[in-house]
Amino acid sequence: MQNTTSVSLKQRITSFLTGAGLPLFLASATLGYEVFLLAVLFAPEGSGLWSAFSQQFKLWCFGYDPSTGGLEWTEVWVMQLEPVFVLGITAILFKKSIVTLRKFSEWKRNWIPITSGLCLISLTLSGLFLMSSPNTVDIDNLPFPGKRIRTNLTPPQLALTDQRGNPFSLEELKGDVVIVTGIYTLCSNTCPLILVELSELLEELSPEDRQRTHVVAVTLNPENETPATMTSLVAAYGFEYPQFRYLNGDPTHVKQLLKKLQLSRTVVPETGLIDHANLFLFIDANGEIAYRLTLDDRHNSWLRAALKELTSEARSTNASLVLNQDTF
Repeated sequence: MQNTTSVSLKQRITSFLTGAGLPLFLASATLGYEVFLLAVLFAPEGSGLWSAFSQQFKLWCFGYDPSTGGLEWTEVWVMQLEPVFVLGITAILFKKSIVTLRKFSEWKRNWIPITSGLCLISLTLSGLFLMSSPNTVDIDNLPFPGKRIRTNLTPPQLALTDQRGNPFSLEELKGDVVIVTGIYTLCSNTCPLILVELSELLEELSPEDRQRTHVVAVTLNPENETPATMTSLVAAYGFEYPQFRYLNGDPTHVKQLLKKLQLSRTVVPETGLIDHANLFLFIDANGEIAYRLTLDDRHNSWLRAALKELTSEARSTNASLVLNQDTF
């Protein structure tokens, strides 16, 4: 009896590995995996567990940038296509067995591999979800992802004039850290919050790092700003010149630069006020846009982590330059 059972088990395993069972098992598991990825990609924003889990998953696996909603699509396609590629190889190797699936009886006979594949991927993904929630996912306190969301974009040339009428160029600040944002004098909603946040960021730095950090604010209301109003606004928040440069210029040119910086603005016809993006662009010592973060509770710690990282890099860069100069 025992030998009969042993032989029967071996026959089933052999049939699974050489017949249509293995391809169907992989196909059902792949289907479940692909459905999961699509559910994550198109999960609506919100405060629910699935929304929180999806955002964290995209953050670590897809290079998700919460400030823009952007994804590293190369990583997305790799995760989507890898199992499909494996499935394709399997289909080639098991071509003869797959041909038999033209008969419904073969599908019925292989219901166990199909069900097993779906169960396995469901249990695996359910375990992943349970491990990440509810206690370990705090959507407002996600850890700073650092280099996973870091970019190396070249900023547009800001050939504008500051609040004292002096010409300005980002090139003159290369080697230091620059925070670029957009504000305007008549704003009474989020601009004061942006300025307070910037003041706190600078205040929290060491004297050495503060000297290497600059703030550049491009006006969102170029037609109506004047050097006097710009100077008054900067002074009201205790910023010093030239650490804080408030820029303006030809309105058409300024608006083009705002678009290039993705500092979106929309004038409300009824009030004349401007709805705008509350962005902070962090430019590193190499003169490249490293991070794009927003004014919200979620990014509060990220702003500080990004600034700490970039000022540390600036210190190292300047130290290397000094060492090279001493060598020569």
